[in-house]
Amino acid sequence: MCALAAGAAPSQDDVAAALLAKHRAYVGWQFGDGTFETMRVTGYVAGADGKKMQTYVLLSKGLLYHNVYTMLDRAGATVHTGFTGNLFWHSDMNGFTTPIYGDYAKYLASFTILAQEGTTELPSAYLGEKTVDGKTTGVVRVTLAHGDAIDCYVDPQTGAYVQAVIDPGGSYETTLEVVSYADVIPGRKTIGSYRIDAGKALNVYEKFEPNVEVADEALHPPAPTASWSFGPPQAFPIALTAQRILVDASVNGVKGRFILDTGATAIVLDESFADRAHVAVLQGKNEAATMYGMVPTRMRRADSIELGGSTLRDAIVFSEDFRSHDYRGLDRAGYDGLLGYDLFADAIVKLDVYGSKMTVLDPATDLSAMRGLPLILDLSEGIPAIPMVLNRSLPVNALLDTGNPGIVFLSYDWVKKHHLTLWASGCGNVEALTIGPITYAGQAACLWKFTADYALLGFDFLKHFDFVLDYPHGRMFLRPNKN
Repeated sequence: MCALAAGAAPSQDDVAAALLAKHRAYVGWQFGDGTFETMRVTGYVAGADGKKMQTYVLLSKGLLYHNVYTMLDRAGATVHTGFTGNLFWHSDMNGFTTPIYGDYAKYLASFTILAQEGTTELPSAYLGEKTVDGKTTGVVRVTLAHGDAIDCYVDPQTGAYVQAVIDPGGSYETTLEVVSYADVIPGRKTIGSYRIDAGKALNVYEKFEPNVEVADEALHPPAPTASWSFGPPQAFPIALTAQRILVDASVNGVKGRFILDTGATAIVLDESFADRAHVAVLQGKNEAATMYGMVPTRMRRADSIELGGSTLRDAIVFSEDFRSHDYRGLDRAGYDGLLGYDLFADAIVKLDVYGSKMTVLDPATDLSAMRGLPLILDLSEGIPAIPMVLNRSLPVNALLDTGNPGIVFLSYDWVKKHHLTLWASGCGNVEALTIGPITYAGQAACLWKFTADYALLGFDFLKHFDFVLDYPHGRMFLRPNKN
């Protein structure tokens, strides 16, 4: 086993050990026994109607892997994920690669072990019987160094996993419902299809190619399809309102004014501006989750986005009719869109908030002398997140959203789980949010439907700092300013 499973030892719990042995006999192998050194799996994700939404190729060598997902409903755009043996990574539709840290990395470690039949020799404990879809199962919790616990629901008759819950009770609690097993070779099985969290989408492994040749280069992240041309490292002016950071940029040579929005998981142009700038429309129908619910978007490709002397070229962006929410568009001011994730994903962005200046830098820039509180970023949601403590006792993942004017949003499920006082109106005030020497106290907060242990902080918090966002290396520097 690699470092992910270091320290694993056979369980002393006889019932748990017997159930895991039954599972091992059922699938006919376990990770690390030499049966499968490498694997290529071809599969797809289908919706409730059976229509394929994604196809994918999963390539692995031991625990190292590189997965490629092709989104059929998004003009065949691809995203990539992988594990180097030391680091999980993600590449978006523009091929911009960022590291994955924090709680999501622990989840990925456990998902990888589960998918590659690495659970049967982990430390384990028997949790008792539970019924799943009318079937009695024995529940075995296995634990993983540097990963999340996994509750394996074992059919005591066959040894098959009926379902598995990763990170039970934690930030990334996820239920994998095993729909079927498939033979990789005669007598050697693995999960063949599954659903996630009672969803309707079905993940299907169609074809297995065991022990194929896998070159080291095949496990590397892809080359970007979009690219930056960086100008001189000079600051340029930005505009600050009471609630926004505004940036002037040119798209395909057409000037516009945009909200700088770390909470947007893509660059999103106003529909009318995108048409005016002749930003090419790509095939496919898309939707985006917003504060107004799900709204239709269009996927496009921008030839150029220029700001401050640097230019992002050939970037996939999205467009949305912001005037459908208000006849005057964003903030009732008619701004031309949101500059989100892909502005930051392959560049270093310095924000001198107090001085109303911004600098875009090559990610190779040396930041060793950078002043400020250094923080590791969790970018797994496409929004920078840092670990904070709520009310001096409860750890929470704080999403930093420059596009959120002020109110702190808390996960409804997380608030309920920790038995915090629920305000009759759904809103109230937090006592304090802290990180290191920084305390943010007394701010208005409301509840929202986040999927994990998240709080969303906005411009009201961030305006008190000058900061450097270094997405390519998964970090930021935070320094209080005169605000």
